[in-house]
Amino acid sequence: MTAVSKTTVKDYLKAAAYYLLAIAAAFGVAGLILLTMHQDVLLGYKTILTTSFSSLPNFALTIFKFTPIYLMGLGFSIPLASRKFNVGIEGQFLLGAVGAAAVGITLTGMPGYIILPLLLTVALIMGAIWASVPALLLYFFRVNEIISTILMNFISFYLVDLIALGPWRDVTAGHPMTIQISSSARLPIIGSQINIGSLFTIALAVLGFFILYRSTFGYELRASGSNPIAAFKFGIKTSFLAPLSLVLGGAVAGLAGGLEVSGLYFRLVEGMQSNYANLAIIVSLMARGNPVALLLTSFFFSMIEIGANAMQRTMGTPYEIALITESLMMLFVMTVDAIRQKRR
Repeated sequence: MTAVSKTTVKDYLKAAAYYLLAIAAAFGVAGLILLTMHQDVLLGYKTILTTSFSSLPNFALTIFKFTPIYLMGLGFSIPLASRKFNVGIEGQFLLGAVGAAAVGITLTGMPGYIILPLLLTVALIMGAIWASVPALLLYFFRVNEIISTILMNFISFYLVDLIALGPWRDVTAGHPMTIQISSSARLPIIGSQINIGSLFTIALAVLGFFILYRSTFGYELRASGSNPIAAFKFGIKTSFLAPLSLVLGGAVAGLAGGLEVSGLYFRLVEGMQSNYANLAIIVSLMARGNPVALLLTSFFFSMIEIGANAMQRTMGTPYEIALITESLMMLFVMTVDAIRQKRR
């Protein structure tokens, strides 16, 4: 092993130790909150960390949470490489879901091997189109992408309401939602619980890693983010790469919406985005935009979500315990990063 590789491994291990300490501190504060509520702290920890593995249905629920969180996190991570913040992954997710629902409802006579790829492709394209609006505003007018993507989120909320209460509305439901997509437009099931949508996360993790860290495009994207002036002087089209990264991130977030429609809800549902976007941004920042590390952070947060729901059912604790723990983890990780930067 060379000196460079030894140094790299040492740095990674040191960073991992710092992050584990930050996570432990977050759980410590959450434990103190449970104590003030007169709850069994050790039982709470056990419930959060083991519920996902206690049964096949619970593990399947964890994977169902993990898939959109990871894909939306990847949709945030791609622009993050160029130091752009795609806060609009929520709207791009919903537009992907709109596109998937439209295909699944209208093209009912097609076989699955045609309609499924078409549905997912349309979802991907819809997410990219929705992200192209802030991308074009950034490219032509230098409009801050944080502001424009947030505003696009609000438009997407009302667009979903319009469609869910429109001609495709399920009149028998007490909540705004469309009728179900055709059975041929639904993702196949692996075993008895999990659909093949989870396989997309693994494939995209590998693809995303090689694109960002093993390709010329990824190198130029990261260079334009770390030092745009130097990158521009060396011939990298920084003004083009940043908007393009937003579009690519939007495509991945749109795919997440399509997978939710085709693999879980089988329809467009108002509010189906849940709190995925907030969690996706947190796990992406904790993974520093690395698609492989994002697998770990996304799954860990999915475990916390499922465990917190179990705590609410069995111990009577509020679900907000999970939100507090997740927020504290992000806060402590950011603190650790700041301390490490000062020591360099």
